[in-house]
Amino acid sequence: MIQHIIQAATQTQLKSLVLQLYGAGNLPTVKNDFIQILAEASDAGVLVVASTQCFSGCVMMGYYATGRALLDAGVVSANDMTLEAITGKLAYLHGRGDLSSKEIGKLMDVSLRGEVTPVDALPAPPLSSEFQRASRSGKKYL
Repeated sequence: MIQHIIQAATQTQLKSLVLQLYGAGNLPTVKNDFIQILAEASDAGVLVVASTQCFSGCVMMGYYATGRALLDAGVVSANDMTLEAITGKLAYLHGRGDLSSKEIGKLMDVSLRGEVTPVDALPAPPLSSEFQRASRSGKKYL
């Protein structure tokens, strides 16, 4: 059903689509047909933004398989912005009228008024340092 909604929305004047995902920006599983629809929406000029439902934390696309699939489909991270900040920022950037969807996507991780933490100041994903240490020492498990 959500696939039909996204497909119908891309045939209108929809400019952005905000997804509220789990944790660091993950779907329950990688569903190829859903990822393909998001890629088609992105190709059609719809800016697809991933946000988290979590009270704290941020979207860290590319750390897990589902996040990597979303990133490859053209989905943009909202990092640690609240849904209200995302909505306000998208409204402002689209309302300017002089920016393309690609340019707006690049501005989503740029702090205009303190609405988002700079990417280099975000904390590492949980367990990443232990995983990295274990990987370097050749362990297959923690």
